[in-house]
Amino acid sequence: MFFLLIGFVVALLLTSPIMVYLVILLCGFLCGRIFYIKRFSEPIFPFILMIAGFLFGYLLGSIWASRLWTAAFFFIGFGISYYIHYKKIIGIFKSEEFYR
Repeated sequence: MFFLLIGFVVALLLTSPIMVYLVILLCGFLCGRIFYIKRFSEPIFPFILMIAGFLFGYLLGSIWASRLWTAAFFFIGFGISYYIHYKKIIGIFKSEEFYR
């Protein structure tokens, strides 16, 4: 519920559709990174619930932008971030590949 409320408030504060799309794209990047880092180390279901709650709240609050495009930008950002981390293009700070 906390992340749903945060997503709702953030989306309401943004009045420009361009800013709504940019913020959700960055949130998608961040969620893709978190999902990649936590996928095998911890139980993933709580993180999926947090991500879904934030996305649902953001979609409810984005009244100045298209909800379809908002969801599309989130999943595009999520997919690109996950792919970049999976292919080791971007390293994670506490990994051995990052120190090389």
